[in-house]
Amino acid sequence: MRTLLAWDAGVPDEELAAVVVDGAVPSPALVRKLAPALDIHAADLFVIAGLPVPDDLASAWPTAPWDVGSILRHAISMNAGQCRQLETLVRSLPEQPRSGPAPTDDYLDTPGALLLRLLRNRNIRPGNADILAAVGDGPYVPSFTVAELGHGRVVITPQYVTAFAHMLGYQPSDVVALTGVGPVVEDARVHPASKEIAALAWQARRLSNEQLSEVMAAAGSIRRA
Repeated sequence: MRTLLAWDAGVPDEELAAVVVDGAVPSPALVRKLAPALDIHAADLFVIAGLPVPDDLASAWPTAPWDVGSILRHAISMNAGQCRQLETLVRSLPEQPRSGPAPTDDYLDTPGALLLRLLRNRNIRPGNADILAAVGDGPYVPSFTVAELGHGRVVITPQYVTAFAHMLGYQPSDVVALTGVGPVVEDARVHPASKEIAALAWQARRLSNEQLSEVMAAAGSIRRA
């Protein structure tokens, strides 16, 4: 399987073996090549590998007072077609450079922290229990409880992992394999437009605060149409 992955990614098998077998730190160039072969966003693969996300791939995290979660709170009240309409608007907006470096990461090296880092990679704050519940049937808990996953003060469960998978736009089985926490919650009540919501979150991840405000206003119009 490793050889097949090396072939698909167009990298030497010995370079991949050094990472997979010997535990070497992958180079940024290797991460970029492996991402499409693994069907993972390159920016996410940097996070998964524990490497800094390059500036050209990094989200706008953190923006204030709005973040991508602000848009998703509109999207969870939309159908799939409305979400796609909003995503089209997001795609049309010009990309703006980051206003400054992201703050220092103070999370632990745990499965829960990894999932929150992947949310930050979409410029979504951890205080998102309501969105997590609406999109992937996450636990009904206060928003600060989800944030505590990053500091190891809340135990991550299969319900969390399955909900995060739907919110991030990945197969739950893949996120179970990534975190080691399972099994997949097969009867989770998933939002009917979960795939479109996840795609919208990814496309909006580099928007500035001003652009997020513009998209939120448009979202209101789309919902009322």
